Amino acid sequence: MQKITIKELIEYNRKISDKAKANFAYKLKTRTAKEKKEEDNQEGGGDYWVTSTSCIYNVIKHNSDEFYEDKINELLAKVEATEIKKTKSMHRRNIEILTNFKEFNHQEIRPEEITKFESVQKVHKIYSIDNIPLYLNPNLVFSFEENGKKNVGAIWLIAKLGGFTKPELGMFCEVLYWFLMKNYSEEHQVSEKFCTAVDTFRAQSINYAEMLQSKAPFLIQKTIDELKT
Repeated sequence: MQKITIKELIEYNRKISDKAKANFAYKLKTRTAKEKKEEDNQEGGGDYWVTSTSCIYNVIKHNSDEFYEDKINELLAKVEATEIKKTKSMHRRNIEILTNFKEFNHQEIRPEEITKFESVQKVHKIYSIDNIPLYLNPNLVFSFEENGKKNVGAIWLIAKLGGFTKPELGMFCEVLYWFLMKNYSEEHQVSEKFCTAVDTFRAQSINYAEMLQSKAPFLIQKTIDELKT
């Protein structure tokens, strides 16, 4: 079976009728590696949001808001430089994300002092649940010390036109926590507070500690069970 993204699990859950869900599940379970969703090349994914995502990444990694203005000005210049409507729309949407994100307190989702930014091996980006290979792609994995102990946390930036509900965003966070437990827990204590999924379109986030406080339900296993039937 080809890898399945969390966005695809969310798309499955958004299907209203049982028939639509069954058809979508069948497609996910039987597709080949050559198939590629149209969304990957348009407004829902691929490189469509790369300029805003990379800027937010730099803001969080370097703990500095200074990246916003330069990137926004760069995108404004690109809007003026093109006559292609789709390209103008893409740049404007990325500008909108960055403008909204300037109000987001990035310091709440990362520790003040980070010891090391950890590399993520390609093989670790697949997390299997009941033989369903889920694909995840965290933007930052970092280690830090707290109360004399080595901790590890992660941030996953996810962009999609329209964004996500909090329960949907929690699905990314849930898998991110399992990823940290599987690959880093032998040498680190996994931080629930700093295991965070970020919806860049809506400038909102959720961490695993909040999920444990019932601020979002755990939906991954339920969705996998439905998908397999």
